[in-house]
Amino acid sequence: MDKKAIKTFAIQARRDLIKSIRLKMENLGINENGVEEKSAASTSEIEYYGDKGLFISGQDIKRRRDLVSRLKTMAKQEEWRDAFSDLIEEVAYTWFNRIIAIRFMEVNDYLPSGVRVLSSGTKLKVPDILREAFNIEDELGGYSSDERAIIQKALDTEEPSDMDAAYVILFTKQANALNQYLPELFEKTDDFMQLLFTPSYSVGVIRDLVDDIREDDFDVDKGGQVEIIGWLYQYYNTEPKDSAFKKKKYLTSDIPPVTQLFTPDWIVKYLVENSLGRYWIRVLLERGDKRTSAEIAESFGWHYFMPDVKQNDSTPYPNMAKKRIEDITFVDPAMGSGHILIYAFDVFLQIYQAEGYSRREAAQKIVKDNLFGFDIDRRAFQLAYFAMIMKLRRENRRTFDLHLKPNIFEVPTTALTPDDFSETINASKTDNEQLKEFLTKFNKGKELGSLIDFNADIFKNALINEIIHNQFTGQLTFDTSNQLAHRHELKSLVRVGMGLSSKYTISVTNPPYMGSGKMPKPLSDFVGKKYPASKSDLFAVFIERLQHMTKQDGFFAMITQHQWMFLSSFKSLRERMINWPIINMAHLGTRAFEEIGGEVVQTTAFIIQKQASSNFSGTYERLVDFDSQAHKEKAYLAAVKDPNLKYVYRTKQANFEKIPGSPIAYWASKPLISDFEIGIPLKDLVDPKVGLQTGDNSRFLRQWFEVNVHNISFNTKSTAESLRSIKKWFPYNKGGSYRKWYGNFDYIVNWQHDGFEIRNLKDAKGKLRSRPQNTNYYFREAITWSKISSGKISFRHVPVGSLFDVAGTSLFSNEPYKLEILLGFLNSNTAMDILAFLSPTLNYEIGQIAALPVLPNKREFLVRNLTRDNEQISKSDWNVSEVSWDFWYFPFVEYIAEHHRNWTIEAAFNQWKEEADKRFNQLKANEEELNRIFIDLYGLQDELSPEEEDKDVSVRRADLSRDIKAFMSYFVGCVFGRYSIDTPGLAYAGGDWDDSNYKTFLPNEDDVIVLTDDDYFGDNRDVVNRFKEFLSATFGTEHLDENVQFIADALGKRGSSSEEIIRAYLRDDFFKKDHLSTYQKRPIYWELNSGRNGGFKALMYLHRYDKNTMAMIRTKYLHPLQEAYERRLDQLKSFEANEQQTRQKNAIKKQITTITKQLDELVKYDEKLQHVANLHIDLDLDDGVLVNHAKAQADTKIFTPLK
Repeated sequence: MDKKAIKTFAIQARRDLIKSIRLKMENLGINENGVEEKSAASTSEIEYYGDKGLFISGQDIKRRRDLVSRLKTMAKQEEWRDAFSDLIEEVAYTWFNRIIAIRFMEVNDYLPSGVRVLSSGTKLKVPDILREAFNIEDELGGYSSDERAIIQKALDTEEPSDMDAAYVILFTKQANALNQYLPELFEKTDDFMQLLFTPSYSVGVIRDLVDDIREDDFDVDKGGQVEIIGWLYQYYNTEPKDSAFKKKKYLTSDIPPVTQLFTPDWIVKYLVENSLGRYWIRVLLERGDKRTSAEIAESFGWHYFMPDVKQNDSTPYPNMAKKRIEDITFVDPAMGSGHILIYAFDVFLQIYQAEGYSRREAAQKIVKDNLFGFDIDRRAFQLAYFAMIMKLRRENRRTFDLHLKPNIFEVPTTALTPDDFSETINASKTDNEQLKEFLTKFNKGKELGSLIDFNADIFKNALINEIIHNQFTGQLTFDTSNQLAHRHELKSLVRVGMGLSSKYTISVTNPPYMGSGKMPKPLSDFVGKKYPASKSDLFAVFIERLQHMTKQDGFFAMITQHQWMFLSSFKSLRERMINWPIINMAHLGTRAFEEIGGEVVQTTAFIIQKQASSNFSGTYERLVDFDSQAHKEKAYLAAVKDPNLKYVYRTKQANFEKIPGSPIAYWASKPLISDFEIGIPLKDLVDPKVGLQTGDNSRFLRQWFEVNVHNISFNTKSTAESLRSIKKWFPYNKGGSYRKWYGNFDYIVNWQHDGFEIRNLKDAKGKLRSRPQNTNYYFREAITWSKISSGKISFRHVPVGSLFDVAGTSLFSNEPYKLEILLGFLNSNTAMDILAFLSPTLNYEIGQIAALPVLPNKREFLVRNLTRDNEQISKSDWNVSEVSWDFWYFPFVEYIAEHHRNWTIEAAFNQWKEEADKRFNQLKANEEELNRIFIDLYGLQDELSPEEEDKDVSVRRADLSRDIKAFMSYFVGCVFGRYSIDTPGLAYAGGDWDDSNYKTFLPNEDDVIVLTDDDYFGDNRDVVNRFKEFLSATFGTEHLDENVQFIADALGKRGSSSEEIIRAYLRDDFFKKDHLSTYQKRPIYWELNSGRNGGFKALMYLHRYDKNTMAMIRTKYLHPLQEAYERRLDQLKSFEANEQQTRQKNAIKKQITTITKQLDELVKYDEKLQHVANLHIDLDLDDGVLVNHAKAQADTKIFTPLK
């Protein structure tokens, strides 16, 4: 099956259908703004709309009237614009469903007429239905004289327009004729539906379907499957799903597209074979079958069946021997397009045959007695219904004559109330209240779906039964016809309600995934009240729902996201499940679905028996490390053949209770479980605390380098000291990327006056938005980590002086030595291994860290020494980066003093490389020693190795390209005066300028570095000349050329000379590729940029900016550059006139073209810059880079964007 072709077709088909339908409606004077009146030229027989002379006549006039009526009815429930869009969607999917259903039937010769509708069995371009039109007239319900004439004309002339007209008639008649055989899919076509869709076999959706998707994908005799209908439907919903995902909260109409995901075939087989198949195997074993369960499964061809592990006690299955296949019921309460039900059909069919039934007889009983399904989406319901009938049709050619109605249901929404049945008399108060309760639940049917259930007694309600069973004998009037319609609707609701309230032997589903934050309010309120243990996500609610739907001793099976296994928000759910034995679990992790990439959606598939038994030993296949759907399937099948593979685990559920939070930590070893039993929870040794929620991070947080450094207090020791301070900003621990021991000091927070602004941040209704919690721990020494990680967790020491965020959760103690010991433990691979059980998700919550078991350690002194050493190494590494507020000198420059500034950069780099390697190797050795200590302490020698991978050592080794680029950044900083080779740390980052900081190398007088593609100035205004001055001042003049060449080689760019390479790097790459990244898109140097031709580029330093900066840049740099361009242009034109060689002449012409474009662009840019300069814009550094970057441009585009 070519899923790529199927996806391309389905997405494009939806676009084409919607575009066509919208255009037809607009041509009828109907658009998203309302309905136009017909023009004055209209008559009773012909109506004109719009200014294009378009008209309708005959039946189309009534069809348009019906269309407008339908839209107005819909618009009573929603905005007209939404009603317009929803109706277009409805018409589009209705015809899409019908077209793909007809395609499936014609390929498999299932159409009652036996004649193809969309294509030709002999590969002609004209569909067979046109050639056979008069031979199948009775099957299509007969033709009127007009229709007969149109069809005859088409056959006579074979003109395309005539053939198209005949095809519209035949296609529509075939769709209507199928109503008697497939009434739920081919509903009697509303007149306006015909008005809005014109079928064509030569172009459009039908032609694309026939041409673009292989016929064999539909042909069940050639490997095709009815499941192709499900794939088409999922892909059809791709764009609605993507659009809905972007919303903060879903609408009711968004639920189907965002929650439906076609389950991979092998997972469907796993779920069905290990639930329904397992149940029947137990029946056979209890009957006395001498084969093993694996042998029975093999006889049926159930390759995904995993036998139970042998239990210590013999588990009886009472009365199983008496079970009959006819009595086994199977339900999918979120069936989508019916994928799971279709495979269940196949398994039932095998069992029935083994019990002596013919395939034909078995198929009929399966549809009638065994299979049940529910869904809120009418489109999905229709396709599931169709798939079920097609399975039956394959086994029984007389299927369409049986008029069987499968037990699958669309869960509806109703507006009925008891008042609609006021004609019913003698109703008791109790009966009325039960009727009201019944109808009220279905008032939100499209939100609640299969979560609706009832006490079975409600279906014995006398009033309900009287309404639906009483025969109508009176005269038919408008009122009585409404009463009949209400009775019919109630009868349908009762049928659905009884199905939702029944118990089933086997319940299997891939439930909807939807976090509580995105649920529509009616759904959120309902699950919060009825399913408090699982309310955090809809998939978890369905775990409880399936347990309720399943009969005692039956099985329920699901594939869900795996958060419920570990997160504290699902702890109550796990505790409820502790007595429901997990028979088998295939823990899939990420990439279980081809259609979902990345690491976010992590899944698990499992089978649970509804039978109290906490001592049952379940089997668990850990497939999380296999990186694709195909590899996971292959690994699972290997485990079926060899259950002793290392990724197959067996454990009792009772073991989960021994671990705090009762996570489903099936792969925890006996020593590890013992560690939890004897260890002291970490929370008993230190205080784990969650930090500040500002309520508006963009207002209250900054990167430390954005603001005036003199307005930051880096060493505040207490709240009292902060109150005495006049400073506004304080360090703020916010987690950050993977880094152990020390670092990630990026953020500062506005905590002036003890956080007065944050503490008083309220919304429009006066509700407090911020949450300053655990404030008595602010400014204290701590251990922190990042709550959300993309991989391994890392812990760091935070010195005195910081506040902390909810994402930078922290551990505190009044005894500093405890923090040292615990930091050593937490960064060991032993702690990582234990956390893999407590939080295999990427979310490391405070409760999971607090639950870590801490064992008494006789080697505490060594642990403390190693931890201190590691922190110092990491601190040294952190501070060599200029984004550290403790950055002093660039490492190369630190070494030059001893060589009296007469050294090569290569030698400086090599010395830095030696130091960095020594630092790296020492940290790695220390970490491995800590690993060894804790592996021995926790008894995990058989599970862990002390070796540390290089990628997990979070200090840097030297990297020539990266480090040379960092040196270039240091050069820019020195030119602007941010740094000085004479002054450690920051020389200027706001405040008062001090000339005494600069002696050896003087910064630019002006706040600008012009970046040109050539030396147009001939002095130190040119960036390359300035760079050579810097190299001479730092490394001396003796090796200047050698140093320039070394730097150019390290930058790795092409160029005719070393100076050209350096110039090109600073001009083209420094800002966009490096500076933006280093400063996390909050750059301190801003790039002025005239456009794609590079007429004018320059850097300016935010902290030196004043209201006259733009005027200065314009008059002192842009205008002189403009003059330089003009001089160069005159010079080149003179050269061109005198040049005789064609090659040289062309090269000069090329230069002239380039400079002409640059000059034109510069002139236009000058206008923008003048506009900004005249505004004399003041900036407040406290507003941050994003605000100031926009403000300084005054709605123009004079800077390179921050992206």
